[in-house]
Amino acid sequence: MPEVPTDLNAERLFVELAENGEGVRFEGPKGAPVVNMVFDPQCQWCVWEFEQFRPFMDRVTFVWHPVAVLNPWSELQGAAILAAKDPKAVFMEHEAHFRDKAFKGLDVRKMTLPFEKREKVWDNSKIFRRAGGNSVPFGVLRTTDGRYVPIPQVTAADFARLSGLKA
Repeated sequence: MPEVPTDLNAERLFVELAENGEGVRFEGPKGAPVVNMVFDPQCQWCVWEFEQFRPFMDRVTFVWHPVAVLNPWSELQGAAILAAKDPKAVFMEHEAHFRDKAFKGLDVRKMTLPFEKREKVWDNSKIFRRAGGNSVPFGVLRTTDGRYVPIPQVTAADFARLSGLKA
């Protein structure tokens, strides 16, 4: 499991993403633990991480906040996801096309995207960096008892251990 940056403020990252960030929400049951994740749309490990979390989708609320870390397509793909009428469906479409040979993920090369959604991707990126984040995927779990647990790139078994949930 990757190390958590020593200067990371997990509570600050969680709260600031919740209050000032924008992401795609996969709703768990009422009162469920919440994970605010940051992901780069061009990150293969972020796609892998999403798959690791699938066994928990019925018990945890996950909010995926796109950031731009890896290349110029990151901002545009993140903005396309956020600007969609159904961001969750477009997020899933992006995941489904991530391994396409012609273009990794949503093909945004001919899309006109709202500037404010492109800005939101950069807002998410700034929130992540200010809290001490330095690599994706990364997130913070707020447990039902109010603790903030950093979630670096983890397997389903690691997440089960960190969250106290069974895979």
